[in-house]
Amino acid sequence: MCLIGCSGQSDADKALLDEAGRYHMEAIDIQEQVEPVIDRIDSVRTLLAKKTSPEAKAAGQSLDSLKTAFEEWEENLVEVPGLKHDHHEHGEGKHHHHHHHNNDTKDMPADQLRDLQQAFLANIRQIQQQTQQAMERANRLL
Repeated sequence: MCLIGCSGQSDADKALLDEAGRYHMEAIDIQEQVEPVIDRIDSVRTLLAKKTSPEAKAAGQSLDSLKTAFEEWEENLVEVPGLKHDHHEHGEGKHHHHHHHNNDTKDMPADQLRDLQQAFLANIRQIQQQTQQAMERANRLL
Protein backbone atom coordinates (compact mmCIF):
# COMPACT_ATOMS: atom_id res chain seq x y z
CA MET A 1 0.00 0.00 0.00
CA CYS A 2 1.09 3.54 -0.48
CA LEU A 3 1.22 6.33 2.00
CA ILE A 4 1.62 9.92 1.04
CA GLY A 5 3.51 12.19 3.40
CA CYS A 6 1.86 15.52 2.75
CA SER A 7 2.47 17.83 5.66
CA GLY A 8 1.26 21.35 5.14
CA GLN A 9 -1.01 20.49 2.25
CA SER A 10 -4.73 20.93 1.95
CA ASP A 11 -7.08 17.97 2.21
CA ALA A 12 -7.86 18.42 -1.48
CA ASP A 13 -4.16 18.21 -2.37
CA LYS A 14 -3.73 15.16 -0.16
CA ALA A 15 -6.65 13.45 -1.91
CA LEU A 16 -5.19 14.29 -5.33
CA LEU A 17 -1.75 13.00 -4.30
CA ASP A 18 -3.31 9.81 -2.92
CA GLU A 19 -5.04 9.35 -6.27
CA ALA A 20 -1.76 10.03 -8.10
CA GLY A 21 -0.10 7.42 -5.89
CA ARG A 22 -2.76 4.84 -6.72
CA TYR A 23 -2.28 5.48 -10.45
CA HIS A 24 1.47 5.19 -10.03
CA MET A 25 1.27 1.89 -8.14
CA GLU A 26 -1.15 0.42 -10.68
CA ALA A 27 1.20 1.46 -13.48
CA ILE A 28 4.10 -0.25 -11.67
CA ASP A 29 2.04 -3.43 -11.31
CA ILE A 30 1.34 -3.44 -15.06
CA GLN A 31 5.00 -2.67 -15.79
CA GLU A 32 5.97 -5.78 -13.83
CA GLN A 33 3.54 -7.87 -15.91
CA VAL A 34 4.79 -6.45 -19.23
CA GLU A 35 8.53 -6.75 -18.48
CA PRO A 36 8.80 -10.53 -18.99
CA VAL A 37 7.03 -10.21 -22.34
CA ILE A 38 9.35 -7.37 -23.37
CA ASP A 39 12.30 -9.54 -22.32
CA ARG A 40 11.18 -12.22 -24.82
CA ILE A 41 10.92 -9.84 -27.78
CA ASP A 42 14.52 -10.29 -28.92
CA SER A 43 14.22 -14.08 -29.14
CA VAL A 44 10.87 -13.87 -30.95
CA ARG A 45 12.33 -11.22 -33.26
CA THR A 46 15.24 -13.55 -34.10
CA LEU A 47 12.79 -16.30 -35.05
CA LEU A 48 10.71 -13.90 -37.13
CA ALA A 49 13.82 -12.74 -38.99
CA LYS A 50 14.17 -16.26 -40.41
CA LYS A 51 10.78 -15.87 -42.08
CA THR A 52 10.58 -14.11 -45.43
CA SER A 53 6.94 -13.05 -45.41
CA PRO A 54 5.97 -9.38 -45.24
CA GLU A 55 3.76 -10.25 -42.27
CA ALA A 56 6.75 -11.59 -40.32
CA LYS A 57 8.77 -8.49 -41.14
CA ALA A 58 5.91 -6.23 -40.02
CA ALA A 59 5.43 -8.24 -36.82
CA GLY A 60 9.13 -7.90 -36.01
CA GLN A 61 9.05 -4.16 -36.59
CA SER A 62 5.97 -3.84 -34.41
CA LEU A 63 7.69 -5.72 -31.59
CA ASP A 64 10.78 -3.51 -31.91
CA SER A 65 8.60 -0.38 -31.69
CA LEU A 66 6.81 -1.68 -28.62
CA LYS A 67 10.08 -2.55 -26.90
CA THR A 68 11.30 0.99 -27.57
CA ALA A 69 8.01 2.46 -26.31
CA PHE A 70 8.30 0.42 -23.10
CA GLU A 71 11.90 1.50 -22.52
CA GLU A 72 10.98 5.15 -23.09
CA TRP A 73 8.04 4.79 -20.71
CA GLU A 74 10.38 3.45 -18.03
CA GLU A 75 12.89 6.25 -18.63
CA ASN A 76 10.23 8.93 -18.26
CA LEU A 77 8.39 7.48 -15.27
CA VAL A 78 8.52 9.75 -12.23
CA GLU A 79 7.71 9.19 -8.57
CA VAL A 80 4.91 10.85 -6.71
CA PRO A 81 6.65 12.97 -4.04
CA GLY A 82 6.21 11.34 -0.65
CA LEU A 83 4.98 8.04 -2.10
CA LYS A 84 6.23 5.08 -0.12
CA HIS A 85 5.91 1.54 -1.38
CA ASP A 86 7.60 -1.81 -1.25
CA HIS A 87 10.24 -2.42 -3.89
CA HIS A 88 9.82 -5.85 -5.41
CA GLU A 89 12.81 -8.11 -5.73
CA HIS A 90 13.42 -9.61 -9.14
CA GLY A 91 15.36 -12.78 -9.84
CA GLU A 92 18.88 -12.75 -11.19
CA GLY A 93 19.06 -11.56 -14.79
CA LYS A 94 15.71 -9.80 -14.60
CA HIS A 95 14.98 -6.14 -15.10
CA HIS A 96 14.86 -3.98 -12.04
CA HIS A 97 12.19 -1.38 -12.39
CA HIS A 98 13.30 2.03 -11.42
CA HIS A 99 11.72 5.33 -10.66
CA HIS A 100 13.09 8.65 -11.61
CA HIS A 101 13.00 11.29 -8.97
CA ASN A 102 12.34 14.35 -11.03
CA ASN A 103 12.74 17.47 -8.92
CA ASP A 104 10.33 19.29 -11.22
CA THR A 105 7.43 17.16 -9.93
CA LYS A 106 7.84 18.03 -6.25
CA ASP A 107 6.62 21.56 -6.95
CA MET A 108 4.00 20.46 -9.47
CA PRO A 109 0.40 21.21 -8.44
CA ALA A 110 -1.31 18.09 -7.10
CA ASP A 111 -3.93 18.04 -9.87
CA GLN A 112 -1.25 18.15 -12.57
CA LEU A 113 0.75 15.40 -10.85
CA ARG A 114 -2.40 13.27 -10.66
CA ASP A 115 -3.04 13.88 -14.36
CA LEU A 116 0.57 13.00 -15.19
CA GLN A 117 0.36 9.71 -13.28
CA GLN A 118 -2.98 8.95 -14.93
CA ALA A 119 -1.33 9.49 -18.32
CA PHE A 120 1.55 7.16 -17.38
CA LEU A 121 -1.01 4.53 -16.38
CA ALA A 122 -2.97 4.91 -19.62
CA ASN A 123 0.26 4.68 -21.62
CA ILE A 124 1.49 1.47 -19.95
CA ARG A 125 -1.97 -0.09 -20.36
CA GLN A 126 -1.79 0.68 -24.08
CA ILE A 127 1.74 -0.74 -24.33
CA GLN A 128 0.56 -3.87 -22.48
CA GLN A 129 -2.40 -4.39 -24.81
CA GLN A 130 -0.41 -3.75 -27.98
CA THR A 131 2.46 -5.97 -26.83
CA GLN A 132 0.09 -8.85 -26.10
CA GLN A 133 -1.52 -8.46 -29.53
CA ALA A 134 1.84 -8.22 -31.31
CA MET A 135 3.19 -11.30 -29.53
CA GLU A 136 0.05 -13.27 -30.42
CA ARG A 137 0.44 -12.20 -34.06
CA ALA A 138 4.13 -13.12 -34.02
CA ASN A 139 3.47 -16.52 -32.47
CA ARG A 140 0.91 -17.33 -35.18
CA LEU A 141 3.59 -16.60 -37.79
CA LEU A 142 6.21 -18.84 -36.20
